[in-house]
Amino acid sequence: MIRRVHKENLQLAACHEMSAAANAIRACPHSLLLLSLFEEHKELLSLFTKFHQLTTRDEQANSEELAEHASSVMSTLDESIRSLDNVDTFLLYLHQVGQSHYKIEGFQKEYFWKIRNPFLEAVKMTLGDRYTENIENIYKVSINLVIETLVEGYEKAQQQQRQAAPSS
Repeated sequence: MIRRVHKENLQLAACHEMSAAANAIRACPHSLLLLSLFEEHKELLSLFTKFHQLTTRDEQANSEELAEHASSVMSTLDESIRSLDNVDTFLLYLHQVGQSHYKIEGFQKEYFWKIRNPFLEAVKMTLGDRYTENIENIYKVSINLVIETLVEGYEKAQQQQRQAAPSS
């Protein structure tokens, strides 16, 4: 219950500002977020069959497949931000996204956290001098909430898989 109240308070504080920044981030090249992610965590490239062979930043920056996936990631973040006015929709949407990642061979729930810093850097770069300590705190709390909810969805899928498995 406390977490739900916290989420509802967060949505009031962050919804408008995050939507504006999400729009601004969406306006810059989508692949910037994933380029930063792969720079920091090269091991994650192997999870992507469509662009795992792209080993240089130039190859990644020019990849249509990577740009499409980056756009999908930004759409997920944007959709979650826009759904903050309805906590049930927010939870349902991100739980579904988290559950879908359980099906990806080799994906681990801890990987969700690896997008945090590239996302925060993209926000900082996009907002420029509008990026204040208060905005930084809002985004940190918000991205943590998004990632925690994705992890919950992943764990739900994991639990469902265990329950469906025949016991020996």
